[in-house]
Amino acid sequence: MSVLGSKTRLDRIRELLKEASHGDASSYAGQELWSLPYDRLMATQLCGSPLIEIKKGSHSCCGGGAATKSSALLQGLRGEAPFDGSQFPRLPWGQSAMDAQHISEIADWIADGAPEFDPEGQSYGLKEKDWKSDTTRVEVVPEAYSDVAKEYAEYSGLVNEYKHQKGELRQRMNIDCMTPPQLEKLRYVFREMYALNSWPQDARSYNNMALIHQNHCQHGWERFLPWHRIYLYEFEQVMQDICPGVTMPYWDWTMPAYMPSKPQDGAIIPPSMQAFLNEESLVFLKGQGIPVKPLEVLVGKRFPSQQKFYAEVEKLIDPKYTAGVYRNRFTDALLDANSLWYPLRYPAEFQDSQKKPSTINKVIHYHYPTADDMEQIMSLRTFRDFGGGSLYNDAYGFMDQNPHNTMHIWTGGMNSYVAPTQPPADRNKAVKVADRQFHKRADLYTQPPNGDMFSNLTASYDPIFWPIHANIDRLWSDWQEMQPHALPEDMDSVMTPWSYTIRDTLKMSRFGYEYVKSTCLLPVGAESPVEGFVSKPIDIEGTVRSSFAKAEVRLHRVPQLPRSCFVRVFLNLQDANANTPIDDSHYAGYLAIFGHGDCIGGPGHCEVPQRGKYDLRPRSHNTPRNHRVDVTKCAKRLFAEGASSIQITLVVVGADYQEEHELLRLDGVSLNFLD
Repeated sequence: MSVLGSKTRLDRIRELLKEASHGDASSYAGQELWSLPYDRLMATQLCGSPLIEIKKGSHSCCGGGAATKSSALLQGLRGEAPFDGSQFPRLPWGQSAMDAQHISEIADWIADGAPEFDPEGQSYGLKEKDWKSDTTRVEVVPEAYSDVAKEYAEYSGLVNEYKHQKGELRQRMNIDCMTPPQLEKLRYVFREMYALNSWPQDARSYNNMALIHQNHCQHGWERFLPWHRIYLYEFEQVMQDICPGVTMPYWDWTMPAYMPSKPQDGAIIPPSMQAFLNEESLVFLKGQGIPVKPLEVLVGKRFPSQQKFYAEVEKLIDPKYTAGVYRNRFTDALLDANSLWYPLRYPAEFQDSQKKPSTINKVIHYHYPTADDMEQIMSLRTFRDFGGGSLYNDAYGFMDQNPHNTMHIWTGGMNSYVAPTQPPADRNKAVKVADRQFHKRADLYTQPPNGDMFSNLTASYDPIFWPIHANIDRLWSDWQEMQPHALPEDMDSVMTPWSYTIRDTLKMSRFGYEYVKSTCLLPVGAESPVEGFVSKPIDIEGTVRSSFAKAEVRLHRVPQLPRSCFVRVFLNLQDANANTPIDDSHYAGYLAIFGHGDCIGGPGHCEVPQRGKYDLRPRSHNTPRNHRVDVTKCAKRLFAEGASSIQITLVVVGADYQEEHELLRLDGVSLNFLD
């Protein structure tokens, strides 16, 4: 039966839009079209095109005029390009197609100029079902699977820039697995912090941040690990004030490249922190009267220390250019090329009492930390043994002794250019601190007996201090997962010069970061469902492929979906679909998403919540979530078979085990490798 209603045609259009979407704004790219004020409705865009476009003279008795053809709303409801699956799915997303008669009603309304109010006295028929709620959700019948033309590419910027924008944990990466653009951003931040040294009162300057360690550092007891976690965080905050996408990397000194069993023959320190010349260096040196043609072969070549660099230079040009003022100019060139290099650093260089080259084992009676050393330390069960004892039972923790102390000594080293004039009584003379002007070129030109990393009072002035301590912090976080109840004694101790307590430091995630070996991100955009997700092949560096403990595929910011589903992950199988067996060697794992179901509330009830700055209410259950799938076994198998890249395919399978093409929405996908 039909009845006459006093509602306008606009009211009817709103009801049709809401009915088709079942009150789910995600069906229209996150827009609650049925509740928008008229002016906003007419001004709204859908996927970059006008939702409703009115043109004079466009009326057609069958709604086929120019206005309706250029209105994105009708294109979407009819499944016309670009809503034919080529760019976007048909509207409403995730729901059944709207009835053709209802689409015709909307087309006629637009063709008539989309009036807000109908002419006086006009009425229209309403079906009886329009007077009651109809919330029965009709399942979408999936179309036959077809290859998706679009392959999602890696994010062109820094992953942590994206994470900063999305409010996710930023990632501290293995410095040996970082990309050249990531390393250049890191160098840029250090240069900017050095530049702030020109303002001695600026707390953000590198020297003022380093001075904190000189005056307040905690070692030899339970405050060692908590204090340095805060110190890293505070330093990193200054870094991110300069460049939000930068985090402090860590140096895993047990990687095979460092040959821990015979470290003097390994990489010594990370290549990114070694000395090197670039093309600009040669231009500068030529202007200083130094012959550069023979030096062209050195461009880009890494040298862990001055001694190794100058030994190579002296093979190419007159040794006079490696002394005096010329040497200072080389120091200038090396510093300008790489702000992570530090002249007062002599890694792996040790001399015996006769000034003959020796090893850290023989001279210092320490040995470079090996993977076996770290395994033994990580097996400790009490915080006193691992991180140090309390005020009333103080003791060095093993993490503080070796590797921490050893890596300071290893990277500081002994300067082989210092003449053997020191009497035996002065063999333990400390690194000079008084009257120095740190990071001034005059100070960096000096030739002290030992590197600055040799002393707690000067160590933080060397950039290599930070990746070493980031790795110490990473190891502590791993140990915390294994021993969650092993805690320091005095949880309320204040970490001066700040106001944090030990208790504040126990959860690393509250400081907004996590540790990964390497990561890559593929943005998607949650505004519309993905018909299918296939990434472009992602090249994986050899340093990552050869040694990682875990690999994860992560789905970022997945909103509440209207129906439950499984998401299957395949690696290096582009055409995987719902019929691909899960015993296929390319199947990596799956995750299950519990569907929201029909909306039980009024307008806006099920929208993605926008949390305000002072919103203290519990988090809405509609908040988008992140999902993780462990793909370690599959990734290791592919690499063992010779693969050097990974391609990710996501297959969405509904509760009826049919493939879903208009359900999954997410901000992005990432591939993460962890140590």
